[in-house]
Amino acid sequence: MAEIMINGYRRKNGFGVRNYVLIISTVQCVNTAAAQIAAATGAIPITHDFGCEEGVEGKKYTFQSLLETAKHPNVYGGVIIGLGCEQCKGYEMVEQLKDTGKPFTYLEVQQEGGPAPTVAHGKEIAAQLVKEAAAQPREKFPISELIVAVQCGGSDWTTALTGNVAVGTAAEHLTAAGASVIISEVGGLPGSEHLLARQAVTKEVGLKIIDMTDARRDYFFKKNGKTLTEANPTPGNKDGGITTLVEKSTGNIKKIGKCPIKGVLGLYEKTVEKGAAYCLDHRCPGVDSSNTTAFALSGAQVELFSTGRGTPLGSALMPLIKLTGNPESYRQLPSMLDFNAGVVIEGESMEKVGKELYELVIEVANGKQTKNEEIGNHEYFMLHPAY
Repeated sequence: MAEIMINGYRRKNGFGVRNYVLIISTVQCVNTAAAQIAAATGAIPITHDFGCEEGVEGKKYTFQSLLETAKHPNVYGGVIIGLGCEQCKGYEMVEQLKDTGKPFTYLEVQQEGGPAPTVAHGKEIAAQLVKEAAAQPREKFPISELIVAVQCGGSDWTTALTGNVAVGTAAEHLTAAGASVIISEVGGLPGSEHLLARQAVTKEVGLKIIDMTDARRDYFFKKNGKTLTEANPTPGNKDGGITTLVEKSTGNIKKIGKCPIKGVLGLYEKTVEKGAAYCLDHRCPGVDSSNTTAFALSGAQVELFSTGRGTPLGSALMPLIKLTGNPESYRQLPSMLDFNAGVVIEGESMEKVGKELYELVIEVANGKQTKNEEIGNHEYFMLHPAY
């Protein structure tokens, strides 16, 4: 059978399914300037609370996170905005981006004459980049170049029964077709990590899954003085009918279906084998935007996001396909949900629904806009592993 082809954008480091233009702030005090440029041109702002008064380790994390953001295959190019006296130097970033072939320009507020001239100059550059990006034609590339993340958030009682099972079924179709799939959310694994480890292809990979979960438990206790099970499930999870972390985690692992897990990736590491499933050992705070950014910086171009109660979350770097296993949530939140897996509760077969979700992934990779893209939700979370 011929390999499925996707229409995307050729980069030196692979293929993208979007052509985003980014306005990247290197330090928190220029966030407003970056946001103003993005709002005026249709670009996407990358803002955060770091960049100043950072030690060697902090600067390294800020710089690498922003650099990997700019390198993402869904990114066409952009403008990097700095103040001029911060540790994280934007001109160094532009220098390292030259090999990617992406058009990036650095503007420094202290050299431009202040925020207003910087914003004016930035608008000119960004508007031209947006125009160029819109004119770039799509090219065909094999589905084996596609990496899909699987995530859940705002979960309720239907998430484990329908939403995440639909994602897992779609994941099986994706890997069978040659795409790769990544699962993470380490803070949501305790209680079921041994079950996920059984899907590892080797004993070593299985032990890594156990170890990364234990490490997350230890880190959370040291940082917060209480166990992970005291904070997870969240109040919203409990309102939605989830009572314990074990109950939540048994649903969480269903997002990978029956896919054999070939390895455990560290932050910024990319998948090695095509058509395979991987875990991402991401130990930053377990908020949804943190996981989403981590997935993107490990190469994911699209994400399947299952939510029982609903969330407007989007990503600055990739389209999120938002689905729910709760038919009532789908009826109440049509402006931010793309797919109704809750029809399984009403009698539809899971195999049919999972196949339709897989086909939606292909449509989105080919350019179909998701709800979070339509409403302009483009969240970004700075990845500081020690944060």
